[in-house]
Amino acid sequence: MHGSICCIVKKFVDTNHGSEAWDAILEHAGYSGLVLSPIGTYPDEAVFALLGAGCELLQTELDDLLQLLGRFAGPELIGFAGNMLHPDWKTFELLSNVESLIHRTIRMQNPTAQPANIQAFRLSDDETQVVYSSRRGLCRLAHGIIEGIGDFFAEELAVREITCAKQGHPFCTFEVKRVLNQNESHKIECTTVDPQPTDGSFQETFVATEGANDSNSTFDSDSFDWYPSVSSRIYARSGSRDSQQNLVPFPKRLGRYLIHEILGVGGMGVVYRATDETLNRIVAIKTLKSVKVGRELADPFIEEARAMARLSHENVVRVYDVGEIGGRPYFVMEHLTGQSLSKRIIQGPISHQLGVELFNKVLQGVNAVHKIGLVHRDIKPDNIMLSLDSRKCHLLDFGLADELCVQRDVSKRLSGTPGFIAPERLRGYPADYKSDFFSLGCVAYEIFSGKRAFDSGSTQSVISSMQRFEPKGSDWGDTPDALRRLITDMMLTNAEERMTDYESIREVLERTLSGLLR
Repeated sequence: MHGSICCIVKKFVDTNHGSEAWDAILEHAGYSGLVLSPIGTYPDEAVFALLGAGCELLQTELDDLLQLLGRFAGPELIGFAGNMLHPDWKTFELLSNVESLIHRTIRMQNPTAQPANIQAFRLSDDETQVVYSSRRGLCRLAHGIIEGIGDFFAEELAVREITCAKQGHPFCTFEVKRVLNQNESHKIECTTVDPQPTDGSFQETFVATEGANDSNSTFDSDSFDWYPSVSSRIYARSGSRDSQQNLVPFPKRLGRYLIHEILGVGGMGVVYRATDETLNRIVAIKTLKSVKVGRELADPFIEEARAMARLSHENVVRVYDVGEIGGRPYFVMEHLTGQSLSKRIIQGPISHQLGVELFNKVLQGVNAVHKIGLVHRDIKPDNIMLSLDSRKCHLLDFGLADELCVQRDVSKRLSGTPGFIAPERLRGYPADYKSDFFSLGCVAYEIFSGKRAFDSGSTQSVISSMQRFEPKGSDWGDTPDALRRLITDMMLTNAEERMTDYESIREVLERTLSGLLR
């Protein structure tokens, strides 16, 4: 078991019963003089021996002790996560990020550690389900941790156990509801999930795309038809080895959605243009490229899409629908027309006024994403869509698909786009809201300088360039000094020193814009 939990157990005993009680527990368990380290690991039998001794000396049942320990541990674990947590998060947002922010950090400190798996599935603003699986059977500890997190955020929670692994179920499931007072109201939002298709509704073939390569896709070269080119980015050369390496799925339809063309292909995801035949509107659909998708990829993909569907913000692409067809998850977004910010930058210099306005709009979109407990993971000019007049701005293409596949395939070091990935992520730490702010700083630098801040070569070359990066005065032109300092502070290598406060950034932008309009 990871040392951080063991140290919390000791602190619980010291706080509630005194250091003499802890010494007595160590002696009774046969581990006198044991010194615990928060970055160490300890055999399960030693931990259970300590718990058993604690039950005897404190005269309590194991499940009751575990729940008390968990409630004490909740706030302690929040302290352990430290500044990785967004300041606007509360209980449900934190639960949604436990696996990525806490457990991945534990594994980085000790790759052999085996923390329990905890996943939260948000059902509404005030209700979530937490799925907990652990070979140790410490479900009452998880129950207490949920309550402890609620205590930390001063939120009253009702936690009910639905399934329990100790009763033969494959995992434990908790229903967590936020208890509202009479002055509070809430609404439940839901997304529509298409039923499983009838025969013929998921007839899939493949097309070859320029530069796309999905090593996880499985196909037989004789089992698909070649589609003709359906956009300027799509081509196929029948029988070509190169084209077979670049195959991506091209279904004729997904449920009620008629597929027209491929709009874009990422590392693991693909986006289609389609028609919603029920509502008679053009939409964009994102799904994973891999033909066969396991639940370990499908469930988090759908869960994050549902979270995005609850977000309605003018600077974030709107999600209309979430579904699953033939075992492959997908979500349906509004179809945006215009051009990417990267194409606009290529066209020529952007005025300071427009640059500040675009910077501010993307900032607001990023903040809205963070406030619901999500991290974008891949902020870059290519993932920012502008209207043709550049007055409207939408953040799109979250990096979830790539992130999930990176977690499953250890040969892939990280998701995202080199040149925009924060230094701590290049060193193996998980994506958090601070890494998103670094990426946003890189985008802002490109807006005002017209140049990439960092190269997009190998991981080591990017790290090296980040360590010695010093913006040249000639890059900035006559960009206001306050704006230069802000962007530079957002791109600091040390995440703890980096400017990541939304209100402070917004104030600088508003003052700068006011000065430009005088």
